[in-house]
Amino acid sequence: MKKITFLLIIVWMSQASTLIAQVSKPDTLVQEIRSYVARNFSQARTFNLYWETGPSHDYTLKRNGQEIENGKMRDMHTIKFSVNVPILLLKNFSLYTNGQANFYKFEARNNATGEISSLYSENEGAYNYYKGGLSATYRTKIAGKPLILNANISGDGWNEGFEKIEGSLSAIVMLKNTSTSRFSIGLYGMTLYNQVPALPIISYWHQFNPQLSVDITLPSQVHLRYQFNSNHRLSLGAQMESERFYIKPAIEDLSQTYLHSTATIKPEIVYEFIINKHFYLIARGGGSALLQSGLYKTNRKGIDGDPLVEFNRSIQPFFNLGFSYNLFK
Repeated sequence: MKKITFLLIIVWMSQASTLIAQVSKPDTLVQEIRSYVARNFSQARTFNLYWETGPSHDYTLKRNGQEIENGKMRDMHTIKFSVNVPILLLKNFSLYTNGQANFYKFEARNNATGEISSLYSENEGAYNYYKGGLSATYRTKIAGKPLILNANISGDGWNEGFEKIEGSLSAIVMLKNTSTSRFSIGLYGMTLYNQVPALPIISYWHQFNPQLSVDITLPSQVHLRYQFNSNHRLSLGAQMESERFYIKPAIEDLSQTYLHSTATIKPEIVYEFIINKHFYLIARGGGSALLQSGLYKTNRKGIDGDPLVEFNRSIQPFFNLGFSYNLFK
């Protein structure tokens, strides 16, 4: 019985880790639970622009456990733009509008035939993903401890039109809040997901000295940060990320629109530089390992389970260069 319970916990944690990477938390939630960091480096920024690339690599596609394609991906480039703008800022209440546009470009060819992949043939490896919504945060207290409530509603789509509306609700309690240490726990709930509709969140930040700190938000990221001075910071750690776009594959019995979703964990080194009071330059590099990737129905049911078509690859290096603007210093 104990062995079965342990295995269930491991499976649940695996699903939770995958799902937290697949679901993009609103920047306002991140801003609230990770707003206190060493000196000038704000975690949530108003505008972000990122470019990412990686080397060519082999991949496999499986359906119902059987391999249907073995191929190679090359010439991979991803550009992401996001915005998080305050509409209303009061003492205990904030309202933000947020949006993102992701552009994926790559070439995928079947090794057996030399032709374009049957999964990625419709748009010739060029896919755009758009998402926008509103996020509201209310700050109060429970048992003398700060309580942060956040609600988010958003809709997404692609070049061929609008797709889905989804929402989320979170509650975060800050149990410790000093000048050098902060600890919070909470719960993050989502619509559209049936196996893991809610996830626990643990956030911890501690400053060992003016230069060295640890920054943890489980299950999404862990970083050890070293700040050289007021303008330079180096971080070592790992974070989970998600990629998603809509696709119409040229695969038998799969002719409608599907959601291509990928969850990865990325051990990385991050360098950040404050250009001036509001502008940041960010460079990241490391490895990208798949947690889960593949094709799902657009209604999201089962996205926290097995995909209709499973995508696999080995761990790959990546390089990411970003530029950010923060409205507030």
